[in-house]
Amino acid sequence: MHVGIRIVLDAPVDAVRDALLSPSVMVAVTKPFLVYRSRSPEGFPERWEPGHPHPITASAFGLVPSGDTHVDLDLYEIDGVPVQRDNGGGTSGLFGRMTMRHRMAVVPAPGDRTLLIDRLTYRMRPWPLGALLWPGMWVIWQWRAYRMRALAPTWRTDSA
Repeated sequence: MHVGIRIVLDAPVDAVRDALLSPSVMVAVTKPFLVYRSRSPEGFPERWEPGHPHPITASAFGLVPSGDTHVDLDLYEIDGVPVQRDNGGGTSGLFGRMTMRHRMAVVPAPGDRTLLIDRLTYRMRPWPLGALLWPGMWVIWQWRAYRMRALAPTWRTDSA
């Protein structure tokens, strides 16, 4: 199963790519539906670093535990298009029953804006659970789109 969005953001590609490396952006675009917290005693890092997995936990509306997982990013390009892939996987709760593949790509759009393609493909054990969760996942992805559109104008790189 999958959920995804294709949206144009009012920010340049470099700023969007930089924002996607920020744990605070991950938290901001899913709250209040899904609330993420760091499992590290030091808390969230300032930036996600490829090759440095970070343990997190999530809860629905900050109340109902969804389980533990980790963020483990790869950054690469396909035909010159920057892609960010999260290789993290669930370790407990609902996340522990889920195999995920989350990728985000950014492409320049007219007017110094950015096309963001954000897709999560997942499988659940047992598989009917995935179908039951899909409507909620769809709502969360629509909320992500709404929040990213709202936040993108504030995203700037150091050079901007």
